[in-house]
Amino acid sequence: MSEHDSAQPGAVDSSAHELEFADEEDTGRLGTPTKDLGSACVIGVVAAAAMVMSLRLDVPGSIFTAPGLLPFLTSLSLLFMAVVLGVKSLQAGAGRNFSSATKTAAAAWIADVEDRRALLLVGIVIAYVILVGTISFNLRLPTPLFVFQLSSYEVISIFVVTLILRLFWKARLRRCFFVSLATIEVLAAIFRYGFAILMPESF
Repeated sequence: MSEHDSAQPGAVDSSAHELEFADEEDTGRLGTPTKDLGSACVIGVVAAAAMVMSLRLDVPGSIFTAPGLLPFLTSLSLLFMAVVLGVKSLQAGAGRNFSSATKTAAAAWIADVEDRRALLLVGIVIAYVILVGTISFNLRLPTPLFVFQLSSYEVISIFVVTLILRLFWKARLRRCFFVSLATIEVLAAIFRYGFAILMPESF
């Protein structure tokens, strides 16, 4: 029996694995250096933005009790990991075709229906955050039993959640509206009457 025949059937040539790229979590070998570099860029931008916003928070006491201390440290650790991931990706050859691979991935992502729906959802969420942070009012409507309060958060949230349910759940508009209305009003009532907080808290 030759050496080739004596090799175990399940044995795998280790030299072949050394030539292949394994992403950070080795998820079915679907990762590439280019994907890891793109992920590092996105994580780095988000971490840097979070660090800047955490530094802009007021510091009522010392730096050790600052509300932005934990977000800053968390963002700093994410930024460090993003830098490490980016350096490892560049060492694996991600910089050679990063531009063309990014354009190809973006074109394929836009061409997919589900990816376009995800992009639409991201746009709706961003618009929702801007609207909630920009528009502020609190209506008080007296009734024979109590004074009903209606805030801008509730109005905007009911509209946006109804829109999301209509687009992605695809139920009847009336059903989407009542589900949104019940969910938002219960949530707002819990914070308003249970915790004495008008959502969002900044209002």
